[in-house]
Amino acid sequence: MCNSTIGTFLMFMTLAFLSNFSSAYAQSCNSELIVINNRDARSASENDPTQFQLEILNNSFSSQSYHIEVVNFEGTFKIKGEEPARLGSDNNLIVSVYQKNSQNNMINVPGRSATIFQVSVSVPIGTPVNHWGGLEVKAINNACQDGTVSALLKLFVTDPSEE
Repeated sequence: MCNSTIGTFLMFMTLAFLSNFSSAYAQSCNSELIVINNRDARSASENDPTQFQLEILNNSFSSQSYHIEVVNFEGTFKIKGEEPARLGSDNNLIVSVYQKNSQNNMINVPGRSATIFQVSVSVPIGTPVNHWGGLEVKAINNACQDGTVSALLKLFVTDPSEE
């Protein structure tokens, strides 16, 4: 009877250990995407592009890969408490993603680390001036069901003749 109790106890302890071990190393999709120094609003003109710096934080234990996608933001946002004049949804802002001075839409982040990348935005000729554009940057982790994190960038298109 005593051997049976000891056997049950050892089996229980083994299962408890394995359960804790596997949960500690299970796939974690806890990521964050932040704009460095909260500089999410910048200006640009036809002859003067701008760059936003972003950081992906990978809080999991394993390396993760993210596909970076930048799309026009259709929602509303406020500047100094007011909704600004906006570019149309058909604006043709020219967007490129860079990591370490190389154009790259795939970002690899080691486990428990962060990686910085840039989103460069150029304004094509004929874009309405004194208007704001919104861009949503999405970092998509296909290894996770809910693996997409995003950040909103706001771009003010200035009149190059007033610079």
